[in-house]
Amino acid sequence: MRIKPLLAIAFAAVVSAAPVRAETAVIHHNATVRIDPERARLYIVDTLTLHGHGATTLSLSSAFNVESVTVNAKPATVRRDGDELTVDLNGLGPHQVKLNYLGPGEPLLTPEGGFVEASWLAQPEGALATWSITGQTPPDQKFIVPGKLQSEMQTSESYQAQFENLTPSGLPVLITGPFQVAEKMLGDIRLRTYFHSELAPLANDYLDDTARYIAHYVDQVGPYPYPGFSIVSGPAPVGWGLPGMTYMGRRVLALPFIRHTSLPHEILHNWWGNAVEVDYAGGNWAEGLTTYQADHAIAEQRKPGGGQEKRLEWLRNYAALPADRDHALTAFRSKTHDASQVVGYGKTAFVFHMLSVQLGQDTFGKAIQRFGRDNLWKTAGWSEIQTAFEAESGQDLSAFFQAWVERPGAPDLKLTNAKADGNVVRFSLHQTQDSPAYPLTLPLTLKTATGTGRHSVTMLGHDQSYTLTSTAKALALNIDPDTDVFRRLSPNEAPPILRDVTLNTNALLLALGDPSLRAAARDLADTLLQTRVRMGTRTAPIIIGTTKDVRAHLARNGLPQAPTEIATAGDARAWTARAEDGRTLLVVEAEDAKALKALTRVLPHYKRRSYVVMENAKTIDKGTWASGPGTLTVRLD
Repeated sequence: MRIKPLLAIAFAAVVSAAPVRAETAVIHHNATVRIDPERARLYIVDTLTLHGHGATTLSLSSAFNVESVTVNAKPATVRRDGDELTVDLNGLGPHQVKLNYLGPGEPLLTPEGGFVEASWLAQPEGALATWSITGQTPPDQKFIVPGKLQSEMQTSESYQAQFENLTPSGLPVLITGPFQVAEKMLGDIRLRTYFHSELAPLANDYLDDTARYIAHYVDQVGPYPYPGFSIVSGPAPVGWGLPGMTYMGRRVLALPFIRHTSLPHEILHNWWGNAVEVDYAGGNWAEGLTTYQADHAIAEQRKPGGGQEKRLEWLRNYAALPADRDHALTAFRSKTHDASQVVGYGKTAFVFHMLSVQLGQDTFGKAIQRFGRDNLWKTAGWSEIQTAFEAESGQDLSAFFQAWVERPGAPDLKLTNAKADGNVVRFSLHQTQDSPAYPLTLPLTLKTATGTGRHSVTMLGHDQSYTLTSTAKALALNIDPDTDVFRRLSPNEAPPILRDVTLNTNALLLALGDPSLRAAARDLADTLLQTRVRMGTRTAPIIIGTTKDVRAHLARNGLPQAPTEIATAGDARAWTARAEDGRTLLVVEAEDAKALKALTRVLPHYKRRSYVVMENAKTIDKGTWASGPGTLTVRLD
């Protein structure tokens, strides 16, 4: 299970189980569970259908006390060693093994909400499961596990529901809470919200958006793979994706933008990462594909140029990535640090975008649908993706996938010798990186006296020269005008952002001010770098303190002062600047420790920005410093 905090961000972890392989055993569970959130207790009776004979070992959390075991309705002897239960079976079976046990749920099982991981059911190691699970809670609580809702009943004494899943999967989680349930049907797909009371007024909007997103992805990807989709609120600020549902913190769900960011991302994960499972040994492709088809697509829809802004953001994040933290897409498993997200989400999404540009949107869409069809309820990796794209395009894409999936890095492009002789333009392109040349399809625009024309060129080597002929006098040439190619940005295109500093876990901190403010400064730096920061001297790239102390330090050392546009705004400011020696500085100043602590709660969510301003614990301004045209644009007149 991959878990991460989710607060004011668009991505949530996928919690999924490996679909069935031919050699994998499948165990059916017919279970009833009585849930007592007040005492954090579960009372479980589970009948497993097992094949085989002799001693069989089941895994079950040692927190549970097994009261009785029968095999084919006869009492059986059980040997226990920690999380392992060994039961003796007779003959080849099938056998009905009935377990009666009780114990505490996970620490998260409380009256305000519970999330119990898969160890609450007994299962042979490595096997997959199907199930029919009936749960009973007090009347003010609800219960849900992944699967199709078969029945439910509410009385003054209790709530009861039954869920069934007949697709071989990993063991289910168990979720409880004092939920109010709202429902909407999309054909035969049951959409539900399980919300805490303060979120109940938002239910209809969430359901309407969920129906719209699912209908869109059915058109883009293929049939929805589950009987329903539920949005469940929890007490902690988390975001977990599960088959047929998403579990998010109640404060997260209250944020107005979550319906347009995290929600579509989580819905699409029902295809990518759940119904089609990731072959993690060869790299996690699902986060990047989901990011491209959800987050990037929504950015394109919301405003003109939104997709290009998103791609430029990914390139700026990559420009900030230290070389020793770069890796191939095949090495990405899950987000463990911002650095891994830069490659596993941003670069991977960009690679899918380049496939769309190179092959065309129609071929791209058909390839994605083929990949989904061919690998439904299977484990798939990059080789299966390549197979689908080659089948639909009729092209050999081995060079593309080898360069962009199996290798780290990015091309560093230079445009030289650009000259116009009337309507004839000649120019050269160079890939200056040491590694082998990347195969590139490079869009370009040529501005002439009568308008702007779009063209593209192919680049397969480190150095190539090109000639273009237009119908009028050529005025300007722009390579990659819409940011369609994953590449290293030139300095003009990559203004400093917080990640220039925060991705370097060895960055030092200079804390200025009294002891309470220095302690708050260290807390902020630890949070930003996601590690225990080391203290530095006047040359440290992170400078945090009171406004007075910070500005005095900058003046004494000849460092850039606060930019004019934010210098007098708010009561806490953070900004990036480049020193004369080329270093990127992250400067944070606040009027007092209270204002700095408020910034600490917010600033980690703005690492892609160049500056953030707060006043009275609220963000009043944020942005990225303006970028220039870069080295791939040249005037010809």
